[in-house]
Amino acid sequence: MSGTTTRASAPAAPSRADADGRAPRADRPDSPNPWVVALAPVPVLIAALAMRPLVQGVAWWVSGVLIAAVLVGTMLAVRRRAPGVRFVALVAALVVLSCAAAVVNDVQPLGWLDKDGALGETLAAIRLNPAPLPQTDSIRLIVTVAIAWVAGVALFLAAVAPTAALAAVPALVILIVPGVVTGAPAAPGLVIATAIAFLALLWLSVRPVQRAVPAAVVGAIGLVVAVGLPAIVPLNASWLSGVTGAIQSPVQPGRPGTLLNLGQDLRQPNELEVFRYRSSDGQPEYLKLADLDEFGTGDWVPTTTDASKSETADQQQWAVGINPRLSARGDVTVRITGLSSNYLPVPSGAVSIESRSTNLDLSQWRWMGDSSTVRSTGPATPRGSTYEVYGASTWAGQYLDAIAASGLLGRADGRGFATPSANQLRTDLALPDKLPTSIARTAQRVAGTAGSDYQEARALEQWFRSDLFTYSETAPVEQGYDGDSMDVVAKFLQVREGYCVHFSSAMAVMARTLGIPSRIAVGYRAGATQADGEYAVSNRQLHSWPELYIKGAGWVAFEPTPDSDQAAQSSTEATSTPSAAAPETPLPAPGESSPAESSATPTPSASAAPSASGPTSSGGNGPLGLAVGVLLALALLASPAVVRAARRRARLSAVRSGRSPAVHAWREVLDDVADHGHAPGLAPPGDAAAAARTARAVLGRLRPSLPAAVLPHLDAVVDAVDRERFAAGGAATVDAAALLVAVREARVALDASVSGVRVVRSRLLPPSLLPSSAWSHEGRRARRTA
Repeated sequence: MSGTTTRASAPAAPSRADADGRAPRADRPDSPNPWVVALAPVPVLIAALAMRPLVQGVAWWVSGVLIAAVLVGTMLAVRRRAPGVRFVALVAALVVLSCAAAVVNDVQPLGWLDKDGALGETLAAIRLNPAPLPQTDSIRLIVTVAIAWVAGVALFLAAVAPTAALAAVPALVILIVPGVVTGAPAAPGLVIATAIAFLALLWLSVRPVQRAVPAAVVGAIGLVVAVGLPAIVPLNASWLSGVTGAIQSPVQPGRPGTLLNLGQDLRQPNELEVFRYRSSDGQPEYLKLADLDEFGTGDWVPTTTDASKSETADQQQWAVGINPRLSARGDVTVRITGLSSNYLPVPSGAVSIESRSTNLDLSQWRWMGDSSTVRSTGPATPRGSTYEVYGASTWAGQYLDAIAASGLLGRADGRGFATPSANQLRTDLALPDKLPTSIARTAQRVAGTAGSDYQEARALEQWFRSDLFTYSETAPVEQGYDGDSMDVVAKFLQVREGYCVHFSSAMAVMARTLGIPSRIAVGYRAGATQADGEYAVSNRQLHSWPELYIKGAGWVAFEPTPDSDQAAQSSTEATSTPSAAAPETPLPAPGESSPAESSATPTPSASAAPSASGPTSSGGNGPLGLAVGVLLALALLASPAVVRAARRRARLSAVRSGRSPAVHAWREVLDDVADHGHAPGLAPPGDAAAAARTARAVLGRLRPSLPAAVLPHLDAVVDAVDRERFAAGGAATVDAAALLVAVREARVALDASVSGVRVVRSRLLPPSLLPSSAWSHEGRRARRTA
């Protein structure tokens, strides 16, 4: 009697009568602490503020807070119910609140699941504007729903699992992701606030106490990773190149060694994508970063330009030195995917740029003099920045050959287009004082008796592309003439092995010795064409080519590098040199209509912008969206059953194979007993044998509550456990076949002892998956009584 009295009175709670004189409803032994439930999503909501650099505004965060508050209220309302009921309530609340948020944001209820609706628009916007995203209805909805579901995971860990010590893990994930994308760690204030909320959650999570210290250690490590990962990981790490925009451009404003850096980049072992582009006519384009036209200390460098006095890139300019009647349009849409550059990749004769992403502020970019190139006065190109460029370029080819042969080329100089200043042309003709004489002699010999500057330039180009020269990225390094100095050029003309740097530099210098102004363009050749017509450009397409000023034609691009330039060519499609043609819509001259008005614009893909799918695309996709939502809900509801079935199958397999068969059989029957609502009671006070954590002791506590038909099967399993543990033969003395029969018959007997609803619940929402102290030496905590 005294033992009975102790069991009844020890866990009793103070009696509190309600207004009707009835005692309040007792908490379940596995009911979560209400303060833990209320605090569980707080670390997630605090960490979500770290996403502000990725999404404009804060309305999405306020919406997430409101949904999290409703989720907390829902879980508090069902806190005393069975874990399975709490899980279903949580999932149902998430689905309903997500649909309600969609309606509030003027989206179809299931648009947050529809790849052609809000979800699809947000994914397209992420590809276009990763930081910061414009806060459209669709984007606000998806970010809100994402925060809500992450908060739901935290609530599941705190109120259903229950493992409240791990409820802060989702918050750590949120802290890490924005830092990796932007390359900057989360604000210290947010990290400290998240840590405080996490520690408060640990303090309130008193069950199990022994997990508090390791959980605190894990949390501290997670916070350190969240703060330190963006700072520790190198920005030029190859595996992050597509995320952080980390591949550095070889061109650095005002610094020598550009062509040498380009060669080093070409020899990198990994091929990494830097940007993608789409041309208006579907043809490949050379995109330029900068022009090198000054020798400086002996290396080619861009013309020094005071950016503070240059026009910003959000304004149009006229292409200087580009004859619109002889050039081909070069309108392109460019999307940066892995390039960090202070120069924008643009066509040779760019005249107008329009930003198509929120993270590219053209007011921080300036036109560089008369070169039609664009340089940043602030940040480098961020990943995802997208822009459209309108312009033109002139390439040497059959069309210009015919014009030059007719004698009409020289007569058109300066007619209908702006020509470079005399001072600029002098710069583009300058040569070092100590130029090796072999360079000028070779130029004179190759040019021969050509009748015009253009024909002399073509003779140089064809000479370099002949069998006399070999493309090699290693020979200059091995033989000690890598770089772009005049001694390097002389050595290259002797050895006749090199890569684009040597070909372009040699031709530009030789042209100057012939009295032809020249400069070197540094940029990229066309990459591999994708299925949708978009060109993907990698660091292996880094390239340099000479541009020569030809009277009547302006700046004309040449390609002296042989076709064997595998580094500059796509591995899937030969990259031919663009050839000039008489365009139907030439680039307008000063005084005429603007480029955007007089010509076709680039044709970006349909998914390039969030609004590309039309005004009605934000809605759900009718039956398809409903089907996706139903399937998702069914998958979530079925996941406990799938996990339990997989666990049972693995244990039975272990029994068959003889791997600790009795132990695996015992664990399986214990889970079956728990799934059918049975649990061992408290051990009698002072009975050390009954309190021992052995299979026979647990069965002794279970015996009074189990149906008689189940006990023989459990006795057989316990006997096998004793033989396996203590007999000389161990597992060899156990009959695996008999154990399998006992496990199956135990489930059959348990099914027969409960209602059909309980059987279904034992399969769909098995309580054995939830961590608890049911099988400890103390048993389940006694219910609180009135």
